[in-house]
Amino acid sequence: MQTLAILDSLENAGGLNEEEQLHLVWNRALAHQALGMSLAEDEQLPEAIAYYREDADKLADSYLLEASYLSWKGKEAEAIKAIEKGLTEIAAPTKRVRLLAAEVAIFEHQREYKKAIEVLKKTLEYDLPKREQAILNYKMGENLSLIGDRQSEQFYGKSIQLATENGDTAIACEFLRNYADYLANNGQYRRSNDMHYQIGRMLPQVAEMSAIQMAMAGNYINLHRFDSARICNDKAIESEAKLAAKGFADIGRRVVIEQERYLLDYADGKNISYVDFARYCDSITTDMQAKESTLARRQEVKNRLQMANHELKLSRQRMGWMLSVVVLLLIVSVIVGYLYYRNRVQRLAEAEDRIDTLTRMLAEAQTATAEAADEKEQKTDDDAFFKKILLQQLGIIRMVANTPTNQNQALLKHISGISEGKIPTNSLLVWSDLYPVIDRLYDNFHARLMKQYGNALTEKEVQISCLLCAGFSTKEIGVITQQSDATIYVRKTSIRKKIRAAEGEDIVACINSVKG
Repeated sequence: MQTLAILDSLENAGGLNEEEQLHLVWNRALAHQALGMSLAEDEQLPEAIAYYREDADKLADSYLLEASYLSWKGKEAEAIKAIEKGLTEIAAPTKRVRLLAAEVAIFEHQREYKKAIEVLKKTLEYDLPKREQAILNYKMGENLSLIGDRQSEQFYGKSIQLATENGDTAIACEFLRNYADYLANNGQYRRSNDMHYQIGRMLPQVAEMSAIQMAMAGNYINLHRFDSARICNDKAIESEAKLAAKGFADIGRRVVIEQERYLLDYADGKNISYVDFARYCDSITTDMQAKESTLARRQEVKNRLQMANHELKLSRQRMGWMLSVVVLLLIVSVIVGYLYYRNRVQRLAEAEDRIDTLTRMLAEAQTATAEAADEKEQKTDDDAFFKKILLQQLGIIRMVANTPTNQNQALLKHISGISEGKIPTNSLLVWSDLYPVIDRLYDNFHARLMKQYGNALTEKEVQISCLLCAGFSTKEIGVITQQSDATIYVRKTSIRKKIRAAEGEDIVACINSVKG
């Protein structure tokens, strides 16, 4: 009881994490079960049971709590199934006996006494301490008596013997009292009172209690020994008054005691009056109604607190999710911003690189000499001359000629437009005019290329081959054709395969080596 009080006094249970909350629910349910209290209100218990089902030490308790919870919910068939499942998973005898005892209790509640007896027979097969053996024998005797089987006396007697041998006097007296009730119900009033006297010898302080004296008075009435019955009835009334003063009044005992008093008064020729007892019943009814009202209010407050706690928990979860989403969005925004910035910087760097390339090509084209001293210089001049023609088609030379030196922004804008692909080179370059220039400058290179590989190469590959012949670098070709360096490398690899050149071999040299 103290444990339950401590658990119920815990404050801020809503501040516990999930594991701590389930631990609290689990321990509170164990306390309720130990005290025989209802588990129907422990709504979170199924979650706690599922959580602790993986713990081997708590496996038996988990099945016992599940069966008890289902039983209190009125689902006794499901409770039996839970116990049977537990029996298939648990091998320890002491834990199996606990499960079997719980199954017996459910069958007794269902008044399925024969089924309870069958389970008790299985349970008695285990080698158990005398205390447990005594309790099981008593339960067997009790269930046999309920179906009218006289073998019950054998088990009652054995349970009393085992309890006495084990020194459990209180338990032995309890068994004796119930055995006495059984004997009385079967008309063996003298034997029943002998059992009560035996209780008095074992525990004298118990012999004067109202329950014992009440039972003995009933036996004496049935034996027509009214004087002895009156003495026992008076003792029962006195004992019950003391119990009531201590808060242990029992309406059932009071009814039986009053009935016996009326019978004795009638046997003595006295008048019978129910007024006092009726008033007592009214007071009990009023007190019970007040208690029920108090309990109902307490349950109402408890339900409100549980609902508020649940709402608080949900609100905290929602807040956590919202915070997670905000953090995630922030992280994604930072990543996207970083990628955008990096891409922007990369594009600007590439654009500057392309502008530098175009500017360098322009400078080479403008400084080309008209005559060359030797073959090598001739080749350089031819390359510069072709670049000049190509840049004229792109409009770069024209822009330089028409733009003052201090207003080169227009030139740079034009170059940037070409390098960034905003101005398509296909609409500016007229390759049908450039191919004849290639042939004149480079020994009919284009004509020989088309004759040997015209059917194999694409138009883009032909253009790249001609630009390579004119001395254009990969970077310059990329700027002119508005393609990336990687694309140019891929196309060059494709050209080598088609003209059967070795990897890394000079494409122009390979083509020139083929005699047309």
